[in-house]
Amino acid sequence: MLEKGHVFVYGASGVCRVDDIRICDYGAGKKEYYILQPVFDLRSSLSVPVDSPAFSGHARELLSKDEVFKIIDSLPDSEAEWIKDDRERIETFRSLLEGGCGRDIAILIRSLYLHKKELAERGKKLRSSDETIMQRAEKLLYGEFAFVLGIEPKEVIPFIKNRVEK
Repeated sequence: MLEKGHVFVYGASGVCRVDDIRICDYGAGKKEYYILQPVFDLRSSLSVPVDSPAFSGHARELLSKDEVFKIIDSLPDSEAEWIKDDRERIETFRSLLEGGCGRDIAILIRSLYLHKKELAERGKKLRSSDETIMQRAEKLLYGEFAFVLGIEPKEVIPFIKNRVEK
């Protein structure tokens, strides 16, 4: 059971804070719900049943500062093989976004970035489905990195570049 104020990563919603724990009736009877507030999207909130098996499958603790640095430092050496089959690639990427760890999501972003760069050199563009996955992955990972490092999400890319180029 999480406590009010706890901050963690919740699936594709990213970094969330438990704003409240309350009994609600959304049509299926009274249940206890976590009221979650995505920390970088103050316009939305989520109500998730406390006893939902899906909740525990999509929730994970934040990375530590050391883990963030290790992920950033390993990026230049990390490689992911491009999945040529569109359906398989999108399914794999979506699965990583839903339950993947920070390192997997960082490698996914790098893979998409390198593929996008390769396509641009040939005058082509990334498929819209890949572009959408890349944007979601960046929002998710950069939000977590920003929260852990105490910076704004827009500062994450310059932070990564500065650290990698040292």
